[in-house]
This record gives sequence, C-alpha cells and structure tokens, in this order.
Amino acid sequence: MIKVINVKLTNKNYPILIGDDSLSKIVERINSQSVSKCLLIADQNILKYHSFLIRKTFTLLECKIYNYSFFANEKNKSLVHTEKIYKFLSDNSFDRNSMIIALGGGITGDIAGYTASTFMRGIRLIQVPTTLLSMVDSSVGGKTGVNFNNQKNMIGTFYQPESVVIYPGFLSTLPKRELQSGAGEIFKYSFLADNKNYNLLKNSLTKLFSSQSFYIEKTIYACLRIKANIVENDEKEVTGLRKILNLGHTFAHSFEVESNYNLKHGEAVIGGIFCALFLSEILGYMTKEKLNKILNNFSFVRPHKKLAQMNADSVFSLMSGDKKNSMGKKKFVLVEDIGSIVVDVVPDKSSVLSSIKKMKKLI
Repeated sequence: MIKVINVKLTNKNYPILIGDDSLSKIVERINSQSVSKCLLIADQNILKYHSFLIRKTFTLLECKIYNYSFFANEKNKSLVHTEKIYKFLSDNSFDRNSMIIALGGGITGDIAGYTASTFMRGIRLIQVPTTLLSMVDSSVGGKTGVNFNNQKNMIGTFYQPESVVIYPGFLSTLPKRELQSGAGEIFKYSFLADNKNYNLLKNSLTKLFSSQSFYIEKTIYACLRIKANIVENDEKEVTGLRKILNLGHTFAHSFEVESNYNLKHGEAVIGGIFCALFLSEILGYMTKEKLNKILNNFSFVRPHKKLAQMNADSVFSLMSGDKKNSMGKKKFVLVEDIGSIVVDVVPDKSSVLSSIKKMKKLI
C-alpha cells in the first residue's frame, strides 16, 4: 500500500510516494514519460547495502541507464564535484529529455538537485531519499545546493522534482547514529503544527531513542504533510512562512562548520533547537513554565557530546555567513508555543552565547 502526498505549487505539482511499492510505481511513471536517458547518482553507502534491489528495480526502466557512484560527505558537496557530474553528463550526451535520479541522503539529494537544475538550464529530477533525515525533510521542497567558502548551501537553487519516492526498507541498514540524526528534523517538526502532531512525533522519538520499533511511515507522513503545506504556501521564502522550517538551523549550520563536519546535520539540529528554545525563554517569547514542560517532555533527547567542545564565540562569528541574515543582522527562528513560531528575531550576542551555554548543560 502506498500513501501519497500531492504537492501543489503555482507552476508545478508532484507526488510524494511513501510505501513498500513506491519504487515499482516510480519505474512505471518514468516509463510512461518520454525520457531519453537516466543517470542514477547514488551514495556509495546505499550501493553497499542495497545494490541488488537498486539493479532489480531500475533495470526495468525502458530508457538507457547510467550510474554515478558518489561518496557523500560535506567536502564533496561542492562546485568542484558538481563539475565532475556535468562532465559525465556531457561526455555521455545527456540532453533536455534526460533525467537524474538521486539515491541517497540529504547531501546526495542536494548536489544531484543542483546539478539537475543547472545542466542545460534544467533536466528532470526524481528524489529517492535513503536516510531518515532526507525522508522526513530534505528531499521535499525543492531546495538544492552546494557548500562554498566553508559555508553551508551557499550556492543553490529552488528546483522541484518530478516525484519524491520514499521506500522505508532502506532504513533497515541505517546505523543507529544516522537514525538519531534523522531524529533532529523530526524534533523540529514536533513544534511546527499543533499539539496532536507534537504528541505523535514525541512518541515516535521516544521509541526511536530507546531503540523500539515505531510507525515509521506514519511519522514520515506527518512530517512531510507539514512541510508540503508550508512549501505550497511559500515555495521560495517570499512571505516568510517557509522560514519556520529553519528552527534551530542558524545554530546548527555553525555547529557543523565549527566541528569541521564531524557532527551530522541532525545532531547539530538537535543542539540548535535546544539553543533556540533557551533563547526563546531568555528573550521573553516563551515562559519558563512552557520551556520546562518541553524540556521534561523531551528529557530523553540529549545534545551530542561533541557540542560540549564548541567555542561559543567562534560559533557566533560563523553565524555571520548564514543565508537568513540581512543588513548585517543575525536572524533567528524562535518558539512561543507549540505551533506558534516567530521568525527574523535579532538577539544580542550575550543572549545567543547564554543559550549555547544552557544547551551545553544538557549534555
């Protein structure tokens, strides 16, 4: 059985397919279109564990298939590596009727998406996320990008895929650390809608962190239903609504850079969300009582121990390169209550440093 979320945008609609039959369905969809060639850009890790399934699935495509194995790390998410993919496409005579299929986590999806959006001014793209983090967040919404000058996603585009295909079976071989990294974005989504969603995702996270089985498809669906609704109403961050998806991320991106990317994105997001919660209380957006209730509800979630080594002044300086800044001001997304998010908050440095200090005490 497949669950479907239809993302309806001004200039393009596309489906998110969630379920065990999603891979076979996407092959049917591609074969029903006029596609000359397909390039599978696949993370080496997913090939290591699921190469047979991938070959079995995509050999059924009626177009000619090419494979590009990608070692997914933040260093390779660059313009230099993008040029290597451009050369592969050019050398193999890909044209505007071609398609790129991204198989991997957020890094693979970002660079494949950026390449698809810029090669020949845009060729078709399908996202097949294979990590929990990319399934619940990064594969949907059309943001693509590569790192530049030691700054996260500094070069990028808004480019929507033809489809997003979520096959939960890929998670069976995901290491515990990767699952808990994905929990960072689930943690974020728990604050973005309402109390029903908050409780659903809190229960999922409780089981995930205690290594119990949980309703993974229901959890993914809940996160993506929220994201799809936000993207539908603010595809390119014009109205400001989409900014709520950056909760915790001003901190998180700087944590990642400061750690030389030894922190995974989701691990940095968890630390960033705790910082945002503390900063919300420090600046008076949230009462102490509400903060303590949230901290108690998520007492089983702890920031990664690597965050204890962060130099707060250095982290604050790195925030100057954040894309959400304007007019030289560092802007943050904060929380008033469940489902009540405040964007474009400009705090003083001491408050930001204080929030980082309070987060470290949770480790």
